[in-house]
Amino acid sequence: MSITKLIITIVLVTLFVIGCDNTIEPVPPVEYDTLIPLNIGNYWLYQGYYLNRDDGTIDFPEYNKFGFIIHSLPTYLNNSIVSENLQMSICGEDLTPIDDSNILLYGGSKLVYHNNKGVYYTGIIRKDSLVMVFNDLIFPYPVEKGESATGHVFYYSPLGNGSNVPDDVITEYTCISTDSLFATPIGDFRCIVFRMSYVDFEPLFRGEVYYFIRPNLGIVGTIEMVYHYGQNKYSYLKKYVLTEYKINQGE
Repeated sequence: MSITKLIITIVLVTLFVIGCDNTIEPVPPVEYDTLIPLNIGNYWLYQGYYLNRDDGTIDFPEYNKFGFIIHSLPTYLNNSIVSENLQMSICGEDLTPIDDSNILLYGGSKLVYHNNKGVYYTGIIRKDSLVMVFNDLIFPYPVEKGESATGHVFYYSPLGNGSNVPDDVITEYTCISTDSLFATPIGDFRCIVFRMSYVDFEPLFRGEVYYFIRPNLGIVGTIEMVYHYGQNKYSYLKKYVLTEYKINQGE
């Protein structure tokens, strides 16, 4: 072997050995804030109030408190998204998920998950059966005022689907504020506010729900109103206010 070939061989072997010694560091998972922390065991309880239709002041409260709890990890497939889906169900103060087997208008438990783009609403479970499967980003986060998303109607009310809107209705979620103050018995929270229309019978009226969401805590309140096209005015209907919650941020 010539001197030149020997030198080239030594250099190549040295480079190969150095390359083998270099270990590839694993890429750390991307960390992000959650708009609504969705982990098993998390719950939110609310006091509901009926409002004066003209000025939005409280007329009288609902008798019972209700809320929502994340209580299971469904095994349903959803466009190849499997492990991220969690089941959100209505519950009472005892935190027991509601039995919907004999409830006619109940909208069903929801399949939800959160990633670095926001909160996704991905399906409906009613009477232990998968009613619908989709993959809707309904609450984008991070978000700017005026930004919108399109998806199925997301019922966040202890009454469930009280307006009896079909499951396949598509609506728009629009961010109308990124810094609104919402008062509750457990504190005042700076919130991102999304507006959702659940029915729209133009030129008569449009039903809307306003979601007040505190990042890393969840929905601290909602206000439901009806817009009357002919009168160009709103009527207030109901308000839900957070009274108790438990948040497990997960790993």
